[in-house]
Parts: sequence; C-alpha cells; structure tokens
Amino acid sequence: MNTIAERIKFAMKAKNKKQVDIVKDTGISKGAFSSYLSGQYNPKADKMELIADSLDVDLRWLYGQNVPMEHTSQNNNALQYVFYNNSCSEYLLDNLDDIYIAMMTQYAALIPRFYVLVNRAGNAMHILPLFLKEDSSQFYECPSDFFYSDRHTIFTRDFESIHMVLTTATIYYYGIDTKTYEPRVTKLSYSQTDDCFYIDNEVHDCHIKAFEKEVIKEALYLKNNAQ
Repeated sequence: MNTIAERIKFAMKAKNKKQVDIVKDTGISKGAFSSYLSGQYNPKADKMELIADSLDVDLRWLYGQNVPMEHTSQNNNALQYVFYNNSCSEYLLDNLDDIYIAMMTQYAALIPRFYVLVNRAGNAMHILPLFLKEDSSQFYECPSDFFYSDRHTIFTRDFESIHMVLTTATIYYYGIDTKTYEPRVTKLSYSQTDDCFYIDNEVHDCHIKAFEKEVIKEALYLKNNAQ
C-alpha cells in the first residue's frame, strides 16, 4: 500500500466503515471523499486528521509512515514485533556470526521483512529490508520506532535470545534517500539515558557489501521508476 487512497480503503475495510459513515463523521462532501478514494486528489492536512479520527487509525500510518495502523497507546498488544529465526541465506558471509530472517506481524499475518545479520563480537546488528515491490517504500527510511523508548522493542525484543546487549548495541540500517535516490546506511547507537536509539554520525566503514549491493539495486529501481 503505497498511496493514501489505498490506505484509506484498507482501513475502511478493516474497520467495516462505508463511505457514507466517513462523510457523516467528518463533514467532508461525498464528491470530495470519492476523489480521495480514487486517488485523484489527496486530502489536505485538516481533512487527513478528520479521516484518521473517523477510522480510528494512526495519522502517521495514513500518511504512509512505517508505524502500526492502530494507535500504539490503545493497542500495545498489537505492535509489529520482529521475530528472528535461523535461516539459510543467499549471502555467503565469512567471519560473521549469524544471519536471520526478521518476521513482522502485519495485517494478521507473519511476513518476512528483513535480513538481519548479527555480529556478536562487535555487538552490532545490520538490518536490510526485503524490498517487496508492493510496499517497499515503507522501508526506505530508517524506521522511526527506533527513536522512541516505548517502540524500539519492535526491533530489540529478541536481543537476549540472539545474544545482543541492548545497552551497548549498534545498529546499521540499509535504506535509501528518497530525495536523491542514493543508498544510505544509517548508524544507530543506544542511549541508556533516553532508553532509545539515536543517529550516530560518526564515520563508519563496516558495511556489509552484500547488503549494500541489494540497496544499490533497489535505489536504481526507484530512480528509474521516478523518471
């Protein structure tokens, strides 16, 4: 789901709401709302808030950000937790500890979302999105969940089972700058004071070459389709 229209329609189906219900809740005209559903126009910010309230979904999700559809504060048990499981990988990597497939619970299904390489010796984790074309854009940017104390557990819940130590952990996220279409590896370090991760701008050169190649291919795909 890459568009606002697709997300509105998905939420309407999930919440069992019809167009007439949204129009009644929000005061938006039937014609205007129809144009939103068709993708002809995107709602302005004030209308987006009204629609999100009517559907009882997170406004950020409606805009396409990589956050749960439901309000986190109202649905703590439905967080999109990542589960790591041992898996054979197409990447042949020497002198590194383990590679996993990270599964996310999303839309009532368990979906493979990331390759996760754990370098236990350095207490570092490398995260490469599995670029599934129907919703790849959700994972181009480093997920905002890392930067909130009540949400980083989406990615760190299983640290103990994979022998990572949260308090000294470093995470490398392999994404794409959507403005320049350039691959971008974001280094994250954990702050014990704030109980969340922050972007560490220190120079780093320990990227996984095989992961970089995958991001480069996706960046080229994104750039070619944007032209």
